[in-house]
Amino acid sequence: MAHIIAVTAFRNAEFGTDPGADRKADADVATGGVDDPAMLRCLLDQTPTPTALVDEEGDRCAFANAAFRALGVVSGVGLAERFPALSLAMLAEARRTGKPQRNRAAGDHASDGERFWDLRVTPMLGVNGVVRALIVTAEETPESVAEHDRRLRDVSHRLKNTLQLVSSLLTLQTLSSKEPEVRRALQSAGGRVGIVTQAHQRTHGALRSGTVDMAVHLRELCQELEATLPGAHRIQVTADAVEMPMDTVIPFSLIVSELVSNAARHAFPAGAPGTIDVRLRRGEGGEVHLEIVDRGTGLPSGLDLARATTLGLKVVRAFVGQLRGKLTADSSPYGTRVSVDFPPA
Repeated sequence: MAHIIAVTAFRNAEFGTDPGADRKADADVATGGVDDPAMLRCLLDQTPTPTALVDEEGDRCAFANAAFRALGVVSGVGLAERFPALSLAMLAEARRTGKPQRNRAAGDHASDGERFWDLRVTPMLGVNGVVRALIVTAEETPESVAEHDRRLRDVSHRLKNTLQLVSSLLTLQTLSSKEPEVRRALQSAGGRVGIVTQAHQRTHGALRSGTVDMAVHLRELCQELEATLPGAHRIQVTADAVEMPMDTVIPFSLIVSELVSNAARHAFPAGAPGTIDVRLRRGEGGEVHLEIVDRGTGLPSGLDLARATTLGLKVVRAFVGQLRGKLTADSSPYGTRVSVDFPPA
């Protein structure tokens, strides 16, 4: 409010317009003596928004308040030269039309990098309607949504390329190794990188919303897993529409991948086909329930998921803990149900 009154009064004092209506409207805040130009400059100097007075021609700065001076804009310099976010075309249009102009723009500053500004150019008219000068204000704003999305997409694309490069290197290393154990370890590592890459691709499409439809993602993930599992196994997915935060997608995907792969490798007799059910639902309290169910031979006697030392189950426990979940298992000679309960997001 103080800024608007200051600009209005500055116009009245400097350019001879009739101040009566403005002073009546602002009588509760503006008092006698407000038309003194020195006083108005002092008032503008205290406003936090960078504000400058530009001469009737060109872009020479006639006055810059303290906020603008902190950005390197001082009296006597070209405003557009010192403040690149402001274009000469914007000043020219305000002079030509006699109407306020507004634009959002970015400006680069050596000291603090790129900043974004809401720019306003207000023509100051004399008694004959001629533009006598321009008032320029530049209010710093957050980065635009479009620009923010573009930056995130660029980072996401570079990360995806890096993951694909890692996967390719692991594949080359696998092909060059003659040791079966080493080959299996490298293949497992490559598979995990592939899961991360796919999950990252899903998060890439959710940059704006910040959440992912896990039902859709789970079906696609299990379709990929089914094509790579050893043996003729089928994965059946039953999933409610469950939105989860974007940063949970990768750990969630690795949990599913490890549990499904374990069931495919160990639940069924060698060479025998089997079906693995993957179920996802949200409880009444907002909690998320994940189940991996097989109809195999059950867990080995004495195996405790909480203490198992295999790499796959260590990965599962680590990511379940990261998501503040709870891992349980119910096993019999007729099959195994592994459950993971996640708290409400």
